[in-house]
Amino acid sequence: MIEMTKLEEYLDSWVRGETSEVGLYLAMAKQAEREGYPEIASVLRKIAMEEAEHAAEALLLAKKVGTTRENLEKMLAGEQSAAKIRLDEASHHGEPERTYFYTTAKDEERHAEALRGLLRRYFG
Repeated sequence: MIEMTKLEEYLDSWVRGETSEVGLYLAMAKQAEREGYPEIASVLRKIAMEEAEHAAEALLLAKKVGTTRENLEKMLAGEQSAAKIRLDEASHHGEPERTYFYTTAKDEERHAEALRGLLRRYFG
């Protein structure tokens, strides 16, 4: 196993923290919206996007981003895998989980199709 440098460890931890916060802020924004606080929801979404930008910068510093073609290929594989996993998971649960897993699997398939289209259009 290759040992990480202190900087690599810090960047890895930073990315995990920021991406976790993105999800949490967005979930909190949804809850605020449900409770009738649109202004709070809007601010929480804005913070989530700023946290996503922080994660992006950390990933760039960590050299975790390849060429555009490599990035599209990598993410296409991930979206395809996520769709399959989510569909399989949906079959093991009742409602409301089944519907949510099925819906998000369809989102992942749509993401994969968009990435596939970009690869064809720009890279043949």
